[in-house]
Amino acid sequence: MKRGATKEEIIRATRELIARNGIRAVRVDEIAQTLGISKRTLYEMFADKNDLVGACLDEMSHQQRERIVACSKRRGGNSLQKALKLTNEYMDNLYMVDSRFLSDLRRKVVFAEHYDEQREFWHREITRCLEACRDEELLLPEIDAPAFAERLMNTLNELRLTGTVREELYLFCRTILRGAATRKGIELIDRR
Repeated sequence: MKRGATKEEIIRATRELIARNGIRAVRVDEIAQTLGISKRTLYEMFADKNDLVGACLDEMSHQQRERIVACSKRRGGNSLQKALKLTNEYMDNLYMVDSRFLSDLRRKVVFAEHYDEQREFWHREITRCLEACRDEELLLPEIDAPAFAERLMNTLNELRLTGTVREELYLFCRTILRGAATRKGIELIDRR
């Protein structure tokens, strides 16, 4: 890239590097070299590596939220189909980055706020879908949607961190949702 890389170009390149290699593995030298700029130029735009990574996380969060809003606005389908689409989106999101990135994000205190905000966002959206499923009698009435969403997210995240392949994760999630479904819900899942 050119000497005068824009803030957006720096964020985009850094986001790709940290998604592929994890946060800890990426060095400011590597970012500058990738962009063909000096470290000084980077530090003129960002206070430090954490500031730059924070900007990347903000951008990633913004893109995720846009996809979820678009997904929730789509018409058609019942709430269980929407819940399956949303959980698939969550799982796709887990696989957009290397598992080292997820591990780094979870462990680094400076990024705890980003991590917590994202988890809360996903939890709220998945809970909302599960409650709609329960209201339509597609999930068993005793399902506590917030607790179910929390456990499902935790399990999917842990399975991702331990190297579970995407297809297995999809099947696992579908099986869990099927197990929580009413007969009517099971028929809809099986018809799919």
